[in-house]
Amino acid sequence: MSRPVVSRPACANICTVKVLLVGINAKFIQTNLAIRLLRAYADFHSPAVREGRTLIRIAEWNINNTVGSIVRGIVESEPDAVFFSTYLWNREITFKVIADLRLLLPGLLIGLGGPEVSWSPDRTFVDCPCADLLVIGEGEESFADLISALDSGALPNGIPGILVRKQDKPGSTPAKSRFLPRPPISDLDAIPFPYAPEMMDFDPENRIVYYESSRGCPFSCAYCLSSVDKGVRLYPLDRVLAEVATFLDRGFPLVKFVDRTFNLDPARYLAIWRFIRDRYNGKSLFHFEIAAEYLDEEAFSVLNTMPEGSIQLEIGIQSINPETLLQVGRPAHPGILAEKIGRIPRSIHTHVDLIAGLPADDIQSFSRSFDFAFALKADMLQLGFLKVLEGSPMHTIASQSPEYRWTAVPPYEVLSSPCLSYRDLLVLKDVEQVLEAWYNSGLARNTIEALVAPPSVVRPFDLFLQLAGFVRNYYPDGDLFLPRRPSDSFACLAAFLSGRPELERLRFDFLLQGKPGAFPSWYERHYSKDLHDRALMERGLFDGPGGSRRTMYSLSEYDEFSFPGEGPVRFLFLYQGDLRKKKAQVFRV
Repeated sequence: MSRPVVSRPACANICTVKVLLVGINAKFIQTNLAIRLLRAYADFHSPAVREGRTLIRIAEWNINNTVGSIVRGIVESEPDAVFFSTYLWNREITFKVIADLRLLLPGLLIGLGGPEVSWSPDRTFVDCPCADLLVIGEGEESFADLISALDSGALPNGIPGILVRKQDKPGSTPAKSRFLPRPPISDLDAIPFPYAPEMMDFDPENRIVYYESSRGCPFSCAYCLSSVDKGVRLYPLDRVLAEVATFLDRGFPLVKFVDRTFNLDPARYLAIWRFIRDRYNGKSLFHFEIAAEYLDEEAFSVLNTMPEGSIQLEIGIQSINPETLLQVGRPAHPGILAEKIGRIPRSIHTHVDLIAGLPADDIQSFSRSFDFAFALKADMLQLGFLKVLEGSPMHTIASQSPEYRWTAVPPYEVLSSPCLSYRDLLVLKDVEQVLEAWYNSGLARNTIEALVAPPSVVRPFDLFLQLAGFVRNYYPDGDLFLPRRPSDSFACLAAFLSGRPELERLRFDFLLQGKPGAFPSWYERHYSKDLHDRALMERGLFDGPGGSRRTMYSLSEYDEFSFPGEGPVRFLFLYQGDLRKKKAQVFRV
């Protein structure tokens, strides 16, 4: 016997239909933009919502929550319909939650949307037999029409963008002929601002806010689903500036623009940067993904005037192998990239990306890309691994090669390629782990850079290979991937550097992390209380309220270092202020 497709209270004419939009995020600090856009659009455009017959609520969890806790939260909210925003990171837990919900609430209408179900609807209905319908592609208009169907008590068949499971054959896959595609929204201004004060359902102080000022991407990178959506649609600039003003006025700490390539139109993106610069509140940080090769002189003139901490930039390099870039449809401008990234002010946090497993990229060519990216001295170098996403051109490319293998479940990460064996990828995994633990974390950044600086002839990639091998032999368990205390990581690296002059840089990195409770055995201290006292006095740190000697000694440290080629140098470390930006303030004395 098939279950109902639509569930409404019996007193449909007087009771509210309760709809729950669920986002299961990768981390607690993240928020789900998609479900907020759906709610904002329906709240504005749906008569059923405006007139109080339908109530739309949002609920968020993360993948570290248990299935039971998520199911309990949904059941206790007593929804008539629940819709899940589905991505790589939450597909499995979402399907488990849905299976339990079906047992507990057999009449509940359950729907799925998002990139993880839009490109493989038949497989989704097989893998998630308890789902009633899928929202394919952009969901705002489709969801509003679905709300109207629920309001009228009708079956949601024939709604463009909605694919409904056949009810005459429970568990069967739907006939594609029943699906009516819906074109993308032509006027993005029809979507209300999802973070208006009356829409806020979370405290942004400890969460990341995701925001879009455009949709689509002009490029055709084979590994990215954005390459399928041709063309770029823009929100009106005056609206974007007004919404950025809202973020600034309300002091949102971190706002991430999700635009695939933010710096396409100089007049537009520079207006946004200038607005942030001129209205900066000293607190809010805005994140942008850009193509650095398209930065022009005017852009650099603006970047040079941005307040520190106001923006950060993410730049995809992916590879510098010309054949790789050709096969995945990316422009090949390594020289231009290096020149442009090198001109970005150091006060702006930069993040560069590489992808391992792309076509024509073996471990030797990837190592050259790694060395290239490392030499840029970005604040973070992310070594990622190819995801073979269904619906992307890369999926077609990989499916045609028996040497391409990838995980059968999300995140569909590459296991081998025609140029990289599984063992090669394990080597790169080791490099990634050391890179994250010791370099991107800031734990031993100065030490790592000193180890590859002239006159050293060691390549960065080779250094990380050496470090990975040393770590495996250093720890009795031989596990490179176990979480370690910073003190243990410093001791490990000190053992690697035993007898080498770079140990001085490690001492410096150690004091950057915070006021030591105690000094480890490997740390050779060169301390002078008199010089520590004088350094504090010269900066007036004993003057005024809270400037007692005891307080200032508890918030500072002093030591002398012998860096190769520099001779003895002395530093005062101050452990106060905005530690989001710096581990410590450092003064040469």
